[in-house]
Amino acid sequence: MIRARNIRKRAALTATSAALALALVSGCGGDGGSPVADTLDTASAGPSVSDTAPAVPTTDPTTRAPAPTPTRPPAPSPTGPAEPVPTATAAPSPVRPSSRPPAAPSTTRPAATPTTRPSTPAATRPATTAPPAGGASSLWGGQYRGTARVTVQLYDYCSLDGARRPAGSQTYSMATTLSVERPREAGGLRENNPFALVLSVGPPGQTGAVGLGTSVAVATSSGQLLLTYWKLSWDSGTLRGQLTDNHVREAAALNLINWATLLVPCRPELGTLPGGMPHSVAVGASLSGKLTATSTSLTAKGASDDGLVEFTFEFSGSR
Repeated sequence: MIRARNIRKRAALTATSAALALALVSGCGGDGGSPVADTLDTASAGPSVSDTAPAVPTTDPTTRAPAPTPTRPPAPSPTGPAEPVPTATAAPSPVRPSSRPPAAPSTTRPAATPTTRPSTPAATRPATTAPPAGGASSLWGGQYRGTARVTVQLYDYCSLDGARRPAGSQTYSMATTLSVERPREAGGLRENNPFALVLSVGPPGQTGAVGLGTSVAVATSSGQLLLTYWKLSWDSGTLRGQLTDNHVREAAALNLINWATLLVPCRPELGTLPGGMPHSVAVGASLSGKLTATSTSLTAKGASDDGLVEFTFEFSGSR
């Protein structure tokens, strides 16, 4: 900046010196005016020191920032005050996606919310009352225990003509159990009785023991097979039954009486075989008496299929 000012000052001084020299030369003329004087006047009217000199490049390495451009305020609306300018709201930053793969949708069905309904108490029958007519199902699952008094009449075929004859009798008592179950089902068939009965007099295998059963399910090569032995009826606590098929031909005898067998036929003095010998009960055996929800009193009569043993027993028990 200082150097530029010095240059402008020198240019002004040079111009002034040239004008003075011309004025001196013109003053020497006779008519007081000349073209030289006019030229001097014109030159004196040239640029002065105060005029702006041409821009001279500077060596200042500093770069000035451009001046900000003034912003003209918006013109007022002719119809009324200017509407307020809405304030810009910064947009929410986007959610950064997770690098993990999305979880597979759950295949578990939502558990149903149980609805509570007012429950009506079921009517219950006291255990000390007998079931009404047609209520045989109320006896299912019952087990009665007591004692049976058994009378056995024995026979043999040791007469001269080979006819059957009496060979003595015995009377004894044994602990007895009666189980009442729902009618059995097997092979697509159902026992046609109000319930299934299993009557056990004495331990199995003991001499004098009796076992009676109304039905059994037998496994065969073609599946389960239902065998029914007794036909039962039950009404208002009264039970009646008859053995209709002992299934001896199928080698499936279930109703048995266990009795001793002579070591030598017709020679009782020679002793008997160890233990008892099971004899199948013949068709026609009967069972009758009372069977209620609390107690039972039954009488059974029958004979062995070979005719050697006839039996009668009376059983009383409670549930």
